[in-house]
Amino acid sequence: MAGMAFILSSRSASAQTQSDATTNAPNLWQPGVGTNARVQLQPEDKADPWNLWTLGFAPEYYYWQENANGAKLLDESGIRYALTLSYKIAPVEGWLWAAQFKVYYGSVNYDGQTQGGTPLKTTTVYYGGLGKIQSGYRWNIDEHYNLDVVGGFGFEDWLRSLNGPGGYNENWRPISFSADVELIPKANGMIATLGVKVPFYTTQVVELGRVGGGDVTLHPGTLPSPYAEAGYQFNKHLSLVAYFDSYLFAKSPTETTIIGGSYYEVYQPQSETYQVGAKLGWTF
Repeated sequence: MAGMAFILSSRSASAQTQSDATTNAPNLWQPGVGTNARVQLQPEDKADPWNLWTLGFAPEYYYWQENANGAKLLDESGIRYALTLSYKIAPVEGWLWAAQFKVYYGSVNYDGQTQGGTPLKTTTVYYGGLGKIQSGYRWNIDEHYNLDVVGGFGFEDWLRSLNGPGGYNENWRPISFSADVELIPKANGMIATLGVKVPFYTTQVVELGRVGGGDVTLHPGTLPSPYAEAGYQFNKHLSLVAYFDSYLFAKSPTETTIIGGSYYEVYQPQSETYQVGAKLGWTF
């Protein structure tokens, strides 16, 4: 059996109408049609809330590593492809809320070992999705930029399908709290985000049917996991953003299962995953 994700045994704008009483602004007033009223010309009203959807395409480099007793057991690396959708409603200054969604797929290279310690190279297929809801506060810091401070909760669900001898499936479902600071341009300009998420409750279902066993449910431990973005908003529609994301999981408690009539102890070793990508976005 491949030692891929768990260990068996030990490793196992508008116009404003005013009355004729105002008289001292000859360059800002035009006669009303058929009345004595006058119409004041003003720039676009920027007090209305932003209500923005952004659709993105994001190829990303993905890396996964598992460690036990200070040594690396295995790693995975390769390209995944994602579609993203985000929504934000915010005033010029005040309380805001936002939502983010992502779906992804990719086949990456696996470099590890079997449970017996024999080196093994194969592939792992990933597909999954996530959703995040956030709320926070926006500050209007100058004529070009806003500063948003937000926090919220996210849920992700991905399938990790390990191929090759002794391969099997894992289903990961972390629930996370996140908090970040975002620099947002009012028109065009730099985009930046710096944040951290904590996967405070993670369910991992290891499906061992391909190797003669049943399903085992594990709960990897919690570690703070950073994320960041940096990019540019070219106009009101087009943006390009580089991003970094991660999950860090501590070792799970050990569970006992039966495989082929024998009892085995199973746990998820300390694990970490990183994604580095570029997201091309269109706001509408």
